[in-house]
Amino acid sequence: MSRLGPDSSVLALIPHHDCEEWLADALESLLAQTRPLDGIVVIDDASTDLAGVTRIVGRYPRVTLLASDRNVGPYALVQQIIDETGYDAYLFQDADDWSAPERLDALLETAGATGAELVGSWELRVLCDAGEVMPVVYPPDASAALADDPTVFALLHPTSLVARSLVDRVGGYSTGLRFSGDAEFLWRAAHAGRIANAPDYCYHRRKRSGSLTTAPASGLHSPARLALHRTLHAAAHRRAAVAAAGGAVDLTPHALSASPPVLAGVCGPPLQGTVPTSQDSRPAPQRRSA
Repeated sequence: MSRLGPDSSVLALIPHHDCEEWLADALESLLAQTRPLDGIVVIDDASTDLAGVTRIVGRYPRVTLLASDRNVGPYALVQQIIDETGYDAYLFQDADDWSAPERLDALLETAGATGAELVGSWELRVLCDAGEVMPVVYPPDASAALADDPTVFALLHPTSLVARSLVDRVGGYSTGLRFSGDAEFLWRAAHAGRIANAPDYCYHRRKRSGSLTTAPASGLHSPARLALHRTLHAAAHRRAAVAAAGGAVDLTPHALSASPPVLAGVCGPPLQGTVPTSQDSRPAPQRRSA
């Protein structure tokens, strides 16, 4: 396992579904990073207006746009890109949020200093309906927090950078989940690698109506999410008990999709290793197994 640091190759991943109103803010914040990214990809999840998404992304020649053949949720999209590319690490970014210019620098510095393979940061939570901003901090040593409580939200996934090596070691994301796959990944990853947070407000997060965490069907207090969390909490506690007894912890993802999405290139440069755009005639690579 190689330690993440300033020379690591990093691809920014932006799963997108009907978030055109805020997408340009997200892209401009990533293009303004003090440590430039090695690639930025928007993965569209069958948005209502792909032509509109294309017009926005097309204004930024350094950004790649890929389109899924069907709506599958963010974790299947993210995993498919990781499977088909060869970067050292992946930076997450929600399409309706934006990053501070020093975000990638801070995450890589923290990864290098701590040896962490999953690194997040503090957030400034923008409460859109209230017109307020709320600072939210996460523990610098997220691994220690998770050792104390295996179901604590010790890291906000959209703020984070993850090493390819850690994703492979835990079997990837639960591609069959449409929400809570970030928490499920975090609670498994706690048994496979070091997790930390940079003590800086590097991420601006919009809390708005209609998002996955606020919509009636998938919100934080929706029956579907509460039922899933009961299942995921039970699994996390079982893993913690096995680990405490010195046993081999099962890191199998909770749910895997029956088949991966097919991603078609729409515009922008080809990614490292990988999925060609419509401007690149190379054949797509075979899906990589973890």
